[in-house]
Amino acid sequence: MTEASRDCPERPRNSTVEELGFARKPMVRWLNPRQLLDTSARVVLSGIFGTYSDKRELQALMATEIYDRSDHEELWLDYVADLGDGWDPTYSVASLLAAEKLEVASDGRSYDTERGRILVMGGDAVYPVPKRADYENRMLGPYRAALPCTLDTHPQLFAIPGSHDWYDGLVNFTSVFCRRYWIGGWKTQQNRSHFALKLPHGWWLWGVDIQFGDYIDEAQVRYFSEVAEKHVAKGDRIILCTARAPGTGGSQPHLYAERNLQYFQREIIAPSGAELVLQMTSGRHHYAHYKETGGSHHHVNGGGGGAFLHPTHDLPEHLALEAAEGPPVGYEQVATYPSRASSRRLRKRLWLLPLRNPAFVAFLGSVQVFLALMLGLHRQRASESLGMADLWEAFWTSPTAVLLVVFMVIVLGGMVRFAHDAPGMTRILLGAAHSALQLASLAGLMIASSSITSALGLHGAVSVITFLGILAVLGGLGGAFGFAGYLWATNCLGFHANEAYAPLRIKDFKHFVRLHIDSAGTLTLFPIGVDKVSRRWELCTEGPAQDPWFRPERGELDAKLVERPFKVG
Repeated sequence: MTEASRDCPERPRNSTVEELGFARKPMVRWLNPRQLLDTSARVVLSGIFGTYSDKRELQALMATEIYDRSDHEELWLDYVADLGDGWDPTYSVASLLAAEKLEVASDGRSYDTERGRILVMGGDAVYPVPKRADYENRMLGPYRAALPCTLDTHPQLFAIPGSHDWYDGLVNFTSVFCRRYWIGGWKTQQNRSHFALKLPHGWWLWGVDIQFGDYIDEAQVRYFSEVAEKHVAKGDRIILCTARAPGTGGSQPHLYAERNLQYFQREIIAPSGAELVLQMTSGRHHYAHYKETGGSHHHVNGGGGGAFLHPTHDLPEHLALEAAEGPPVGYEQVATYPSRASSRRLRKRLWLLPLRNPAFVAFLGSVQVFLALMLGLHRQRASESLGMADLWEAFWTSPTAVLLVVFMVIVLGGMVRFAHDAPGMTRILLGAAHSALQLASLAGLMIASSSITSALGLHGAVSVITFLGILAVLGGLGGAFGFAGYLWATNCLGFHANEAYAPLRIKDFKHFVRLHIDSAGTLTLFPIGVDKVSRRWELCTEGPAQDPWFRPERGELDAKLVERPFKVG
């Protein structure tokens, strides 16, 4: 794994974009209206044209290649996923991965670990969308800064795409990961979006590309079938990496993912005589470890590389996953990170949603003003305050009444669609309740704004401007607090894990998983986390070329084991 050395980059003299070569980005603001429109458009387009822009069929023209790294008595390997979001969490994790040695502790015992000779990125290397600039600023830049170069043995990097990497049909993912490309001291190796990696002592790591969670293409099936038939020996043990965590939801993509993997295990792995002993997944931005009841198979979700945090308190303590053959297989929850209690406490931050998302507040306020203008409320007399009867009359006598009815129908339909993780009638009820909440809030805030304007005793254009200004402020804040209240209540009922936690942009509780195959062929997993990432960084303008460019201002990151190391296989 030693390759010819390359020139190390010069250390930056300051932290400007020109010196660093990238911009240090904040966490993605998912409720920013512009961001919502951009992401929504890409989701829709990728859903329509995803099949036609599938680059995997072109990759299939390349020769089947396996990556043999089995010539070591022992091997360290790192796994990280869901990473390229804000600078603070992404660089915090990258700097831990880059450290040549890392000591971590659990239950009073310390363990010495080494930087992986191989780094596997398990999906969603960038957020919110896979633009080249986002790859540079949110993933490539932080990783280059954490490990600018290596002088002797160069760690290698393999990656599989997640759903966010797929929004452009893998165009930029392919250019970053599939052309022998240096990312700081790591060098990419693969020429496809999937790979088979042969490890010491009969271990394999297979990276499977499942697109948006529901599709393993025929060319990929042929690739792994050929690997299994020609290279895998009876008794070999396989680690399977995918960018979808099965069993954590009842949506169609989850069900399709499980069925695809059952087919994969039944038709490809089982005939080879190998055993699937560990499945590593991403897509949920937390750590969760499940172990087969009465068996030896483990399932680990390791999506803590830098993206916003997902909750863990909603995870089932028991899973029943369909098996390749026979009845469903039971799994017991072993550990989560953060803990269930910490996850619930973090939910309280929803009440800060309006303060943390000012663009969303402004958008809701502008919607309130627009609707008031459609109702003609700006023509009210300043000395009179509105009542519910006045609003009702304005609604039916407005020239835009038909458009307002259409708007209400769209709101209802949108709210029902928004409650996507609720089943059947529950989804309709949640959508109707959310619609009623927002419309009632809308009416109440219009009446309150009118009352305040009337009490001020203003006249003419001043009263109109004051009314609309008060409505914009109250409407924005009221709508945002109503949205936060809906998310808080429904999350207490077990829904909206993603929608409730994404706007919070929680930087902390990040992690990665370090794997070690020892000289006896035993695989041990070290899940390494950091409760609080650094927010303030000091630029290191001097030092060895391979040292990181930034270090925390307030001492080293406090890395720890999120559960005791455990053996697999």
